[in-house]
Amino acid sequence: MVIIREIRNFSKVGDALPVPNLIDIQQKSYDRFLQTDAPRRKREKGGLESLLHEIFPIESYDGNMVLEYLGYELNKPRYTPDECRELRLTYGMPFRIHVRLIRKDKGEIHEDLIYLGEMPIMIGGGEFIINGAERVIVSQLHRSPGVDFLKESTEGDRALHACRVIPERGSWIEVNVTKKDLLAVRIDQSSKFAATSFLRAMDSKYGSDESLLREFYKTKVVKISSLRPEMTAVERVIDPESGEELVRPGAPLGDTIGRMTEMGVKQLEVVDSLLDPIIINTLLADSARSHEDALLKIYARLRPGNPPQLDKAKKLFTEKFFDENRYRLGKVGRFRINRKFEQQVPEEIMTLRVEDIVN
Repeated sequence: MVIIREIRNFSKVGDALPVPNLIDIQQKSYDRFLQTDAPRRKREKGGLESLLHEIFPIESYDGNMVLEYLGYELNKPRYTPDECRELRLTYGMPFRIHVRLIRKDKGEIHEDLIYLGEMPIMIGGGEFIINGAERVIVSQLHRSPGVDFLKESTEGDRALHACRVIPERGSWIEVNVTKKDLLAVRIDQSSKFAATSFLRAMDSKYGSDESLLREFYKTKVVKISSLRPEMTAVERVIDPESGEELVRPGAPLGDTIGRMTEMGVKQLEVVDSLLDPIIINTLLADSARSHEDALLKIYARLRPGNPPQLDKAKKLFTEKFFDENRYRLGKVGRFRINRKFEQQVPEEIMTLRVEDIVN
């Protein structure tokens, strides 16, 4: 028995959609980077222009000389693409910048045009000619700046969570919950320390234990007759006669209520209901007691072996997290942090704020 199969010809069916311009992303991105069509003084602060603004002004150590950036020029290429292929050259435009040198000690101002090198030109197919060979930019995915939350591991029936604050430039900050139910911080590859120490170092208003407890817990002032042993103290109670610390901030009152009554304490600020003790656990394990202590502690972790000095510790911490040239979240990082925590911080603020860490 002969089976006759029907032959179907699908070649007459056209494309469902037109083929998109697959190199449009590279071409537009490089055009935004160079801004060749924009006048020198009207370029947006982005791409190559923003990179130069990050470098300049350059100031001498004594502060007497300052080199300011005024703008850049991209001139016509010296060779054609075919000549560059034959002579094994890079097809590019001469790249020059306008600078102004100010000498404060002599009251002199000089302006000049400085040649920095060749800026490669992207030709029709999205490729460059580098040393006579055609090269293309390959797009790749990389970890986006911002904050990422993850489940690091599972200890028994309890999950241990963590988060990473990833900047566009600068040190990574890792915050994770430990097996002892503490909140620990690691800066780059340094050893772990209490998260409350990092918060103390960020801002002096969080230097005391009391300020940290008021930030993370709902506190109230209770009369001494209404206190219960399971309540957590917010204020420090010290025996005026012996100087003994009866209860420290973050510790449960326990059997100290009778002693406080004998001392004549009328009322005390406490945390009534403790739903999540992780901040209090971290606070009790934190060896730092003030803003200065925290700075010195972090300096010792980041610069082991160096003698701890408060001035150097402040300078290191400021450079590491508050100097935009050394630490910046970038527009993407700031956008992602704003979205995660429902903040309205302007995208121009690219350094880390203490409110970001609190959130």
